[in-house]
Amino acid sequence: MKKKLYSSDSVLLAVFYILLGLMAVICIFPILFAVIGSFTPESEVAVSGFQLFPKELSLETYQYVFQSQGSKLLNAYKNSILTTVCGTAISVLITVCYAYVLSVKGFRFGNKLAFFAYFTMLFNGGMLAWYLVCTKYLGMKDNYAAMFLPYAMNVFNMYLMRNFFRGLPYELVESAQMDGAGHFRILGQIILPLSKAGIVTITLFYALQYWNDFYLPLMLINDEKYYTIQYILYKMMSNIQYLAANPSSAVASHIVLPAQTIKMAITCIAIGPIILVYPFIQKHFVKGVTVGALKG
Repeated sequence: MKKKLYSSDSVLLAVFYILLGLMAVICIFPILFAVIGSFTPESEVAVSGFQLFPKELSLETYQYVFQSQGSKLLNAYKNSILTTVCGTAISVLITVCYAYVLSVKGFRFGNKLAFFAYFTMLFNGGMLAWYLVCTKYLGMKDNYAAMFLPYAMNVFNMYLMRNFFRGLPYELVESAQMDGAGHFRILGQIILPLSKAGIVTITLFYALQYWNDFYLPLMLINDEKYYTIQYILYKMMSNIQYLAANPSSAVASHIVLPAQTIKMAITCIAIGPIILVYPFIQKHFVKGVTVGALKG
């Protein structure tokens, strides 16, 4: 019976690995296809479409991108990195503090604060009211604050951390309180060291949000020195689509624009830094999502 049991377990494990491998291939294939497509000549795409194994490879799309927007791209990368780092740090700090307050047992205003946060997930004042508050009353116009303060706290991430905190042994908090520790010390020396997986998870969520965002620059930024990489690429793609749709334009009449391959190149330029960072935090990310979603 034991041999049969071990044999069936091995077969089941092999099936799981095969399915996991297939899922990994399905997830990796679009990225690989985008990379290959970005190195495919526009002329070949126009004739044969995108192919996994093109007849030749070319750098013409990347040359066009960096020759037309080279200096702007470097400045945009700097702004994107600054926005992502500062915005993520501020958002994680606010989210962790808010989540800890809601996780404290017996806190008088806990339910009210939880309802206030949840209410914002269901209702909002609309785009016009949001724009007036950001620009007229908070002064978030053509400055770095406008690129991350409107996203200071994501309510979903806050509830994820609250559930994570509630999953920790509350006896540790009670013991610290009996020894005279305050909430700042409990949070800094007890809760946070035990919540590294959850913090890494929401850090990745916020970093992806800030890195991929072009809505805030679109709405709140007019000065080019504050443009982010996503907004630069968004504008570039819009301009190329306009020129491609109006070939009689004086500018487009004597230039062959990489209207198709540039989409793939833009994808590769935008996701490159995230792909490099993700493998180092993947194990914490999986654990944080699992524990934060189930406990609470």
